[in-house]
Amino acid sequence: MDWMPLVLAAEEAESRGFSLNLNLLETNIINIAIVFGLLIFLARGYFGRVLGERKSEIENGIREVENRGRQAEQELATARQNLSQAQVQAQQILASARTNAERVRAQVLDQAQIDIARVRETVDQDLRNEQQRILTQVRLKVVGDALARLRERLPGELDEATQRRLLDRSIQLLD
Repeated sequence: MDWMPLVLAAEEAESRGFSLNLNLLETNIINIAIVFGLLIFLARGYFGRVLGERKSEIENGIREVENRGRQAEQELATARQNLSQAQVQAQQILASARTNAERVRAQVLDQAQIDIARVRETVDQDLRNEQQRILTQVRLKVVGDALARLRERLPGELDEATQRRLLDRSIQLLD
């Protein structure tokens, strides 16, 4: 390449000062336009395809996110419904447990009252039996003591009729 014309042109420009070169061929505007035109013409298909693929990926991503959002909303609604059902069921279980507890409490109290009455009756019966036994022992002791004193005091003085009267009276006292 010959640099000489460029050097001469630069020297001439320096001698004239600063100026605007309006020669289109010298300024390479046409060359740049041709390069850009070819670049656009050749790269348009490639960039169109790349941008189309990118647009398609973005649209698919948006659809997928929207689907996930709808699915999450459905799962949330299902979870809320399940929670509501669980709360209702828990309330029913608590109410049932309270009812059962009250019923069992009433049964236990009733059974306790029955048991207390039965124990009292048994204690009263045992007390009456013990009183009767003690009373019988006391009567026997009194009769035995009375007979012993009579035997000491009246040896040979009692006839058979008097002994019979004493025995009958002693038997009446026992009843």
